[in-house]
Amino acid sequence: MKNLIAFVFTATVCLSFVGGGNIGKALPSATLKNLDGTSFDVSKIKKPAIISFWSTTCIPCIKELIAINGKYDDWKKSADFEVYAVSTDDARFASRVPVIVEKKGWKFPVLTDREKSIFKALHVTSNPYTIIIDKKGKIVYEHFSYQEGDEDELITVIKGL
Repeated sequence: MKNLIAFVFTATVCLSFVGGGNIGKALPSATLKNLDGTSFDVSKIKKPAIISFWSTTCIPCIKELIAINGKYDDWKKSADFEVYAVSTDDARFASRVPVIVEKKGWKFPVLTDREKSIFKALHVTSNPYTIIIDKKGKIVYEHFSYQEGDEDELITVIKGL
């Protein structure tokens, strides 16, 4: 029993350092960049949105965004929301972002956050990290990692807003 309590405590402490617990918090204020270099103030998002944080070196991230892209048109027919893919690639990998986006044909806006300002504000340290915000900018859903089929939960949450 003592070992189980120690394990649960350790797991809880570890999770607190990789993020989590952001439900109910406001999306942190940040100005990101569109792929064309123009600024995008995330506080201007005024409808429910799926925000998927990814990097070019993260295979699960790319798989999740491919899955979302494949269902995007159907989802848009049934709900009023947006999808934003936020690259957390730093300067070393930033040039890969537009290449991947074009190759994959992603239909939603792709933003860049080289300084990981939102990650830092939410105490998140790894991709993929996906959140849903309501029209007031409050985080109502968060998910770490990706497995095939996880994207279906996203539209279920969106439809419930």
